Amino acid sequence: MHPVLQKPFVVGMIVPTGVGASIGGFAGDATPFLNLLASVSDVLITHPNVANAAVFQKLPANALYVEGYGLDQFVRGQWALRPAQRQRLGVVMDAGMSDEMRILHINTINAVKSVYGVDIVGYTYTHEPIQTGCQMTESGCSSGFLKNPATLLEACQRLQTQGATAIALCMLLPELAEDEESLESAYRTGGGVDPIGGIEGILSHLVVSELGIPCANAPVFEWEKAKPVLDEILDPRTAAEFIAPTFLPCVLTGLAQAPNMRPIAQASEKDLTIADLSALVVPANALGGQPVLAALQYGIPVLAVEANQTVLSVDNSHFKALPAKRQGLIRRVHSYEEAAGLLQAMRLGLTLDKNPVPHLSGQPAIAL
Repeated sequence: MHPVLQKPFVVGMIVPTGVGASIGGFAGDATPFLNLLASVSDVLITHPNVANAAVFQKLPANALYVEGYGLDQFVRGQWALRPAQRQRLGVVMDAGMSDEMRILHINTINAVKSVYGVDIVGYTYTHEPIQTGCQMTESGCSSGFLKNPATLLEACQRLQTQGATAIALCMLLPELAEDEESLESAYRTGGGVDPIGGIEGILSHLVVSELGIPCANAPVFEWEKAKPVLDEILDPRTAAEFIAPTFLPCVLTGLAQAPNMRPIAQASEKDLTIADLSALVVPANALGGQPVLAALQYGIPVLAVEANQTVLSVDNSHFKALPAKRQGLIRRVHSYEEAAGLLQAMRLGLTLDKNPVPHLSGQPAIAL
């Protein structure tokens, strides 16, 4: 909280999905930095790609878990966020799942409800398989497609009518093609893009954009693909995804901390809007997304973390056509630790610039 204005210090932490981020591009490996930034914020807004780690998750109490489409709408000034005391979750399972994986995920739902006290109204199945696929873009990012979006939305709406205020998806993903298998091998050892990240974003974007409620996806594989890895020591950043056959726990606990979203015209004093955002923290060469562009438009500082590299190449050099004042909003920092220090200074209203104060008067300066 600002010591004088009594305005909450709100920070957004974004690591784009499916771009091979060296921090946050794997399985919850940005979580320590998420908690660090939360410690110097009154409210930290982040998204599933940063916070999800299969059966693990450590979300600080002041974090808001916002799906990517909703986050884009927020920073564009189109939607407001209202922290919710409680979300009532519904789970949609893909009709294409095997009986074994259905039972596993029903047991997971009940375990999360029993252990964490998450309010889950129920689960349902799509009327037909969703039929997803994974693809890679020319820029090296992961993407994908789904053949039956209407049946997915219909299942989500069924849960809405039963009182669900947020939706967890359990969508079956296909066996990866041979070229995608090589990408996954690189990913497992900490050297590549997550080949399923893109389709996960597409699934949740569809639900949030059409229904306006929080949503996140827990990918499902058949047992042979889903079973724990027992013959290989993995990169620590990816290990969380290969020690258990389900990704659902973190999605359920994350959605329990999701805010409600509403059109900006319906916002009240209780809601957070783009006017409340104090700073945005992003990888230094991934500055081309809507959140950064909107932040610059609204005069919000952007902290670009050099230590977090992606397959993209959009850094501050691409903004030279902007007025100097807008360019100056982008502050390059080496690490998330440095970003946390700068955020704390901003929060306290401190100026860290040690340059001499300039002489601005029309009178000549005093000769010394």
